[in-house]
Amino acid sequence: MKLYQKTLITIGITLTSLFGVLYATTSSILVNGFTQLEKREVRQNVQRVQNAYSNYLNEFNALNYQWAAWDETYAFIKNGNQDYIKRNLRPADFQTLNINLILYLNSSGNLVYARGFNLKQRQFKPVPKGFLQSLRSNKINLRQQPNKLSRFSGIVLLPEGALAVSALPILTGQGKGPVRGTLIMGRYLSSEEIKHLSQLTRLDITAYKVTDPQLPIDVSAVKVALSSEEQSPENSIVVQPSSADTIRGYTMLRDIYDRPALLLRVDLPRDIYKQGRVSLNYFIVSLLVVGFVFTVATLLLLRRLVLSRLARLSNEVKVIGTTGDFSMRVAVSGADELSSLGSTINWMLEALESFLKELTAEREKADQLLLNVLPHPIADRLKNEQRTIADSFAEATVLFADIVGFTAMASHTSPVELVSLLNHIFSAFDRLAELHSLEKIKTIGDAYMVVGGIPVHREDHVESVAQMALDMQEAISKFNQENNSEFSMRIGISTGPVVAGVIGIKKFIYDLWGDTVNIASRMESHGLPGCIQVTAATYERLKDKYELEERGVINVKGKGEMTTYLLLGRKKESGIVR
Repeated sequence: MKLYQKTLITIGITLTSLFGVLYATTSSILVNGFTQLEKREVRQNVQRVQNAYSNYLNEFNALNYQWAAWDETYAFIKNGNQDYIKRNLRPADFQTLNINLILYLNSSGNLVYARGFNLKQRQFKPVPKGFLQSLRSNKINLRQQPNKLSRFSGIVLLPEGALAVSALPILTGQGKGPVRGTLIMGRYLSSEEIKHLSQLTRLDITAYKVTDPQLPIDVSAVKVALSSEEQSPENSIVVQPSSADTIRGYTMLRDIYDRPALLLRVDLPRDIYKQGRVSLNYFIVSLLVVGFVFTVATLLLLRRLVLSRLARLSNEVKVIGTTGDFSMRVAVSGADELSSLGSTINWMLEALESFLKELTAEREKADQLLLNVLPHPIADRLKNEQRTIADSFAEATVLFADIVGFTAMASHTSPVELVSLLNHIFSAFDRLAELHSLEKIKTIGDAYMVVGGIPVHREDHVESVAQMALDMQEAISKFNQENNSEFSMRIGISTGPVVAGVIGIKKFIYDLWGDTVNIASRMESHGLPGCIQVTAATYERLKDKYELEERGVINVKGKGEMTTYLLLGRKKESGIVR
């Protein structure tokens, strides 16, 4: 057999092996990678829809709270004043509130007033009988929950449609009791409301009642899986390709009885998958072009040196394809077609490596989102699939802060202004917590909670918390000057043992428990406006470096009499900084 023929056969075999290994490896990595990335994106978008729905209910609760925590409503439940109905429950009021029904129940659970409204026809309608039956079931009646913080929201599936419901206790304008009853508002999740959610999320959302006998085939197929009573974050979303151009994500909204109510479908274009297929095609075309050039060049050379270089190149590519290590590169020498082929292969390997790095970067973004919610050590433990996280700390310092008079102001302030105000103040507190290396635990209304000494122990946790408390007072003072306001704060600090852990299966929260937490809360609630009240244990840790004043003995709920102190400022040789 002639050398030309041998070379031709050798090149043919080598190129076939090269293309086979690279195609199989690259196709598997690219297609699978883009498919997983596509599904991940769909899941994230469906989660955005779930979050938008949760925010929708929260906004509905906020709207209801403006009416439930109102002195006029509080008086109406007691005396049944008809002027209240004439002034506040006109058709224009229902239209402005965008609600379909409103019900007032007294503290005994008896119906005081009920009115339905058709938003399209702009006229009153009877309250649906099915909803009244649900009301009698006590599922949405707060008379069994007299706590002024009690609240309830969810979906009631009626023949007329899915009804979003918010039930709140009726309180004074200052949010105080005793609870005189329950205010219930309802709003149908009509096509307009779903369209509103679509506009908020910029996603194509379609809602289907699970009781609809004419569900689309794809919706019926996932209905059973999403209707399972044992739902988890992993199986609460179903992702299925619909066609070569469309992929769909599905999730189930449950009613107040935890039964399947609405199935939401999100349609998305398969841009990522298409890009993956295009990239794969370009890759294959590139391989073919490079192979052709390589073949022509090799056939023209017919020299042993060329053949040996080709054999070496083939072996290197096979090793890379077999190991899957795309950080490896083939050796390139000379300035001919074979070296060009080697460079091209390295370019392709670099592109594949870059793609894998992008996947890693996306994973790091997800990790960063987790770090924004949980402390770094706790997030690491969760990522290591530690299901239950609960730690006991011998000593930590807990701070509670509350804005005096904020609840009263909320009754006559719009939701947008209220949230903007809190965001401005709490953002400043968040920066202080980061500055002092403290862990923000949560906010409840206008209350702010932070802790020092966990999840990683530090000796100066008491001083750090004390300094943050002083800085918070300065921040409120600065805010008052800039906004011509007169806010003041009550701050309470307690030092002692705590238990910390992660709760929740869907939206994680890192929280604290223990007597120290309760005492810190009492230090705030029993404190004085504009003052920082600390326990005796905290005082002992601060007295050498900080100026404190004994307040005296106060009666603390659940603890009896306690001696407390007021933190004034940090000691200096020349005086006191306040």
